[in-house]
Amino acid sequence: MRLSLLVLALSLLPACGQTPGPLVLEPTAELGPPGVKATPPAGTFNGTITVTFEADRPATIYASTNGQDPRTSSVGRVSGPSPLTITVSATTTVKYFASVGGKDGDLEEGTWLRAGGPKGTISGVVVIGGFAVNKDAGLFRNTSLLELGKPATPGEIPFKFEGLKTGAQRLTAISDRNGDGNLIPFLDFQSATTTIDLDLEDPFKAGPENVRIYLGASGSGLGTLRGTITLPRPPPLQNLQISLLDPGALTGGLDPAALIQQLQNGYRILTNQNDTQYPYVLTDLMPGRVTPVPSLIGFGNGGLAINLLANPLQPVTIVADEETVADFAFGPVTLSGTLALGSMSAPTGGLGFGIVAARVASISDGIQAVMMPVIFTQDTTTNTSRATYSGAAFRGNSTVNLRVFTNANGANPITDALAWVVNPFAAGMPHASVTTGTADVVQDIALP
Repeated sequence: MRLSLLVLALSLLPACGQTPGPLVLEPTAELGPPGVKATPPAGTFNGTITVTFEADRPATIYASTNGQDPRTSSVGRVSGPSPLTITVSATTTVKYFASVGGKDGDLEEGTWLRAGGPKGTISGVVVIGGFAVNKDAGLFRNTSLLELGKPATPGEIPFKFEGLKTGAQRLTAISDRNGDGNLIPFLDFQSATTTIDLDLEDPFKAGPENVRIYLGASGSGLGTLRGTITLPRPPPLQNLQISLLDPGALTGGLDPAALIQQLQNGYRILTNQNDTQYPYVLTDLMPGRVTPVPSLIGFGNGGLAINLLANPLQPVTIVADEETVADFAFGPVTLSGTLALGSMSAPTGGLGFGIVAARVASISDGIQAVMMPVIFTQDTTTNTSRATYSGAAFRGNSTVNLRVFTNANGANPITDALAWVVNPFAAGMPHASVTTGTADVVQDIALP
């Protein structure tokens, strides 16, 4: 700067021998409009950021975040001396310019795209359905547990995990099904597992938010069925489950093998000798009519035993975004007896096995169908067979029809028995009938 002044002074001196003339100054060069720089520049971000708008010289910054042009509209416009800061917590488009001395800079525009929450954070809600109310709840992230308390009503419980590193994060909500105060996966009721691949280097995978975990509840547009299955005298260590069938499945001639397959689906819990009340829940159901079928499935004397309840005349209706309640009750009566099969009925050629099928049908309560497997001991001299059978949880004060199915002549006693018990109009008269009360019943059956 000093050198420039010296050169200017020397240039103004008159040449040797000349008379000094008047001093003439050139006009100052006019500066252009101010420019603005945004830091950080427009692009993706996580969580919340502060954007700084700074002019290239002292100036006033004008900006808008509502789509209006800040040069022509004051609606939603913010202004202040450079630098001006704006905090952004959602995807935002900012229009801005700088002005000084009545000169406006060019209108700039940039969009800051929010890719998710803060890096290393997963947040959302656990949606609680009626099944999980008044029970301890928690949310597992991999193997760590976040306790959610004991919800008093259906609703949403917010959660947040912070300080996480890149890697797979598995989220599973869980409800204390047995009331022991402990949350144990697979033993207690749990939601479907949601797996999140966290990547701190990818803005769109660095901070997932609005994650929804459904605990005994259903997603948008789907329905929930819940209720309680009562077992006055629960047989221990049997699978108690409830499946959903099409309303016409039990009246339209559904293939027995397909029916057995469908009965394997749905909610399932293992019974014990102490609990007589077993709450259940089925979620994410399409709206419409269904026939709920609770069943007890376990191993009897000679194979798989099935005891099911169904009322095809009274289906339930699943409603979108609502809970439908349906309760069911088995009975307290055990039915047992011996079988004596003569030469005409006894299975021949190798191991003899069969099913004692029991059927109770009424318009009000529907069908109780029980299949009790048996293994026959054979007397090769007389070609007769003997076996014992037993079944639990029969309804009291009912008439039970019994029919014996064997593997004689290559027959399949399981499918034959199932086809008979679920269809009151199926061919084949009962081999015996018995009326239950409140006490256990013994009924022997002898066939020629």
